Amino acid sequence: MFAKKLTTARHSRFWAEKRIIAISFFITLSYFQYGYDSAAIAGFQSMRGFLKIYGHVDPHTPIGYNISTNVQRLIQSLINIGSFMSAFAIYFLGSKISRRLGLWIGCALAFLSVSIMIGVENLGGLYAGRLLLGMSNGFLVPYNVMFVSESAPSLLRGPILGMTVLQTSLGALFGILVDNYTNGRESEDENAINAIRRLRGIKDETLLRAEVEDIRSAYEMEQELHAGIHLKGMFRGTDLRRTLLSYGCIIGGTCTGITFMAGFSVYLFMMAKVGKPFYWVMISLVIALTGNMLSFSAMRIWGRRQLIIYCSIGSAAMWLGMAIIYTVSGSHTATDNGAGAAKGLVALSIVYGWVAGFGQAGVLIALAAEIPSQRLRSQTVGTGAGINAFFGWMVSFFSPYFINSDKLNWTPKYGYIWGGSNLILAVWTWVFVPETKGRSLEQLDELFEKRVGARQFSSYVVERPLVDDVVASRAEGTNGKHREKEAPALTERTV
Repeated sequence: MFAKKLTTARHSRFWAEKRIIAISFFITLSYFQYGYDSAAIAGFQSMRGFLKIYGHVDPHTPIGYNISTNVQRLIQSLINIGSFMSAFAIYFLGSKISRRLGLWIGCALAFLSVSIMIGVENLGGLYAGRLLLGMSNGFLVPYNVMFVSESAPSLLRGPILGMTVLQTSLGALFGILVDNYTNGRESEDENAINAIRRLRGIKDETLLRAEVEDIRSAYEMEQELHAGIHLKGMFRGTDLRRTLLSYGCIIGGTCTGITFMAGFSVYLFMMAKVGKPFYWVMISLVIALTGNMLSFSAMRIWGRRQLIIYCSIGSAAMWLGMAIIYTVSGSHTATDNGAGAAKGLVALSIVYGWVAGFGQAGVLIALAAEIPSQRLRSQTVGTGAGINAFFGWMVSFFSPYFINSDKLNWTPKYGYIWGGSNLILAVWTWVFVPETKGRSLEQLDELFEKRVGARQFSSYVVERPLVDDVVASRAEGTNGKHREKEAPALTERTV
């Protein structure tokens, strides 16, 4: 009788602690990852798909491939080295890292390591991924044990900690299962075909395989273009013009005043004594969102160049209007006499947000990405992101000096600066920025190589035609059926 009551009490206690049991189950998934990796990497060393990339041909082995001893040693031992490095880090950091933060660091390292190993197909990437994965384990395992042991009640601490062994075994089982059922796959063609089938709804196998070949050709072309690329290549020949234009578009995004408005709009309204500043900023953001959504269609109808010119003029008018209204009304926007001024400030800021979203923000980003040459696009856009961060920092750092009552106390009169910068953006666009609407990336290369002027881009006849009609004929026949056999291979992309 006593034993029965004890069992019932334990079951009741178990159910009462279901929350910590569930949390511990998910926390101990780090051991699942450990077991999965241990089994999976063991299987990889006997899989042709893996050995084709990281091994070498060996006709004396049963599968025709083998892996060198050095590679084999490193992919296994780097895990341990990474764990050792993390152990040292944990020792020196000590109590500065909480259990939760330690788990987050381990998860971040795991995500980074797996991303590298998936995205890079060379031994350097593989080694870096293995080292980072070891560092991930070095954080996950000890903080896992500490978190679970300290959180679990004494009655359940043993069973909950025992889940770590269960998770390791489950992970190893799944790792071997995955290896077993993917062992025969030696390429990613079938995955690509299935992805295109789901994405495009194309059922014709011949057309699907043709699409995969086009993607493969474009990828190989990109690899050739990027071979031997150096940073200084961005500032040579015709690429100098393209780099400066891309940077100008990126800086132009800050010149619109969007960065300032995003960071200081509520404070600006408060200092201008506009009632309900949070409410009006919220309304402004909702309305600006409609402008963002309409921007996609606008770029195809009117083009990038004229959108930026006209919308920059419009934004300048809104900023100057806000500055003039506040200058005339002074600090009386909250009084009865200044109620109209406050409404004017709010109305103009809302219109500005819509105009900037409609024809400036997204359009400038599109141009910044389209204008660089294909072989330098990633480098140009990447360095441009750094420039954008720098100018964003400048706005955040210096704007308070202008709008805070402790300093210049300009408040909405700061709009004179942003109105001027928008006018400069409009003039710069009219003089220097070409129209890219409807041009393929290859056509843009031709136009820049021939040094066509910005205002002649849209009318200049290029040697290489657009491929829209060819794409259409490839997908659809005269009766709505696929005509894959008549379709030529394509590598152009229209922007």
